[in-house]
Amino acid sequence: MQEKQFIQEGARKVRLHERLQEELEGAGYSNADIVRTPTSTKIVIYAQRPGLVIGRGGSRIKELTNTIENVFDFENPQIEVNEIDNPDANAQIVAQSMASWLEKGGRAKRVGYTYLRRVKESGIIGAEIEVTGKISGNRGRTEKFSFGYVKRCGNTSKENVDKGYALARTKPGAIGVKVRLMKEMPDFMHRDVDVEKELMHETISSDETHEKSEKIEMIIAEAENMTAGEIERAIEELEGIGEGDVSTSEVRKVFEKGDHDTEESEETSEEVEEEEVEEETEDTEADYEEIVSGTISDAKDALNELENPDYAAALEAEKSNKDRKTLTQWLENKKE
Repeated sequence: MQEKQFIQEGARKVRLHERLQEELEGAGYSNADIVRTPTSTKIVIYAQRPGLVIGRGGSRIKELTNTIENVFDFENPQIEVNEIDNPDANAQIVAQSMASWLEKGGRAKRVGYTYLRRVKESGIIGAEIEVTGKISGNRGRTEKFSFGYVKRCGNTSKENVDKGYALARTKPGAIGVKVRLMKEMPDFMHRDVDVEKELMHETISSDETHEKSEKIEMIIAEAENMTAGEIERAIEELEGIGEGDVSTSEVRKVFEKGDHDTEESEETSEEVEEEEVEEETEDTEADYEEIVSGTISDAKDALNELENPDYAAALEAEKSNKDRKTLTQWLENKKE
């Protein structure tokens, strides 16, 4: 039931907007906000010429109030009219003005560039204008005009971009005008950032790391067990170790990992060195399949750069791969 009520409420707002747009077209109507209060419904109308909305002696606004109350079933409506200070910065006003000019026979490019210049002079950060339809001839096309920065998606597009749409009914056919105006940049895009406060980075040199590991080894050797009191005692009695140099948790972590065993670490380091040597020898062996996979000139240059090229291996790789006569003959000559 609540979902149905929300849909009905949204449809009623759309119908109200369309009705106001029809009746207040000459007044430069832009949009209306509906604010509910405990005793009434406040409707704020934004228009370019508020005097035409109010009417002489408030006659027009009284008619609107009766229409809104009887036709749209708003409880005790109270209408407030606000003037749009900068019409060229309002997307709906710009779209309606362009549609009106197009209906009077204005050319799409002239209309687009004129209003793009006026929007730019109004202080807008960016604008996008699209004119779509039968602009000239039987085939429809789209003319786009833009400048500056306009966000097209996300929450920034909803909050910082003003959107407007109007329809121009011309003799060749309907022409739609879409206007998107970026009024201001979001806070996160122009906030001042102190890099020293925002970024936290600490570099520990290898000498400091080695010195710290030696101190931890001395503490583990001195302490009888890994209790907090025993570790603190070892730190106090050992010379060259300050209170802030090594913490109790760091000593325990090293002890639990078993990194304090120097013999073990030496063996592992030797194994790593042997692996590195093996990797180096493997890397030095030329990959002849990769060498002959390229062009003939590249393959020749790569083989000439090698200290001791194995032309026989390169020949086998070429025969199993592309088997090009020119390269095969050159490799056979080199092989001999």
